[in-house]
Amino acid sequence: MISDDFFTLVRSWLTSYLPRSRRLSPHTIRSYKTALNTLLVFLAETRALKLEQTSFDTINFSTMNAFLTWLMDSRRLAASTANQRLAAIKSFLSYCAGEDPSLVAVWLDVKRVRPARTPEHAPDALSMAAVEALIRAPGQQSRRGLRDTTMILLLFDAAARIQEVLDLTVADVTTTAGSGQVTLTGKRQKTRTVPIMDKTGRHLEQYLDLFHPGPIVPGALLFYTVRAGQHQPMSQDNVAYLLNKHADNARKHCPEIPEHIHAHQLRHARAMQMLRAGVPLPHIKEFLGHSNISTTEIYASADNKMVREAIQKAASTTLDPAPIWKGDDDLILRLAGLK
Repeated sequence: MISDDFFTLVRSWLTSYLPRSRRLSPHTIRSYKTALNTLLVFLAETRALKLEQTSFDTINFSTMNAFLTWLMDSRRLAASTANQRLAAIKSFLSYCAGEDPSLVAVWLDVKRVRPARTPEHAPDALSMAAVEALIRAPGQQSRRGLRDTTMILLLFDAAARIQEVLDLTVADVTTTAGSGQVTLTGKRQKTRTVPIMDKTGRHLEQYLDLFHPGPIVPGALLFYTVRAGQHQPMSQDNVAYLLNKHADNARKHCPEIPEHIHAHQLRHARAMQMLRAGVPLPHIKEFLGHSNISTTEIYASADNKMVREAIQKAASTTLDPAPIWKGDDDLILRLAGLK
């Protein structure tokens, strides 16, 4: 199987099958494209393969198992995100098998790769000390520092999903003091408008002055990268890299920052902060863009668990003045005034 066949199928999958036959959203197609790009980076870094050397012969059970491990260890992606990348590759190979029967064996081989384990647990929200340290870490002495500070602050303040922030256009942002807001486009193309702090609005104004000078172009992406002199969409992997780079620096001053950081921890932190401030769950549900209140209730359960753990910790260091009675029923009844 030559390399040309691989990239021909990549092109038809992304530009024809997914948007026309499957009618998937641009966001989902972009996610699948990111997965393929990440696989190519993996093959280049770990197998020293150039693009023109990439073919179906390089993709098998062993390679994809290594790819899954690399995503979590080297790229520092959460297990759930790494599993999404794996699922996208499997979807692509399933399509290829339907187009070319000789590729069925490749698809079946990779299909055996098991997703990384993602045990049920409470939302891994960052503490407020960790959030503040992470926001301060990039500094504002450089263009990139200002950009990264603004992005991290917005991810937290708007409790936004990472792709929701990356999809923001200049027209989606209002920075007026006292009425600042951003319009986010979430899953299934549902939009919601959420308020932002005046502090976030001021950072956004500074960012817009520097990164979007001159007349406003409404459809221009708020955050972008520059390749060959052109503005290009920023990837989720790029944001994950930036977050972990700044987390490494911030951890020197704030040990509460975990070893691996992902953008959703900022969203969780904002939700927990709102809950503890007394914001009702239905309001938090709308703020987060959840379709079902049961999804939002995980934050209440997590908060109750934290309270119980705090009570148990306090109890373990507090003297218990109450004696433990050992069968002296008469004494218990006399003390209770019943005998």
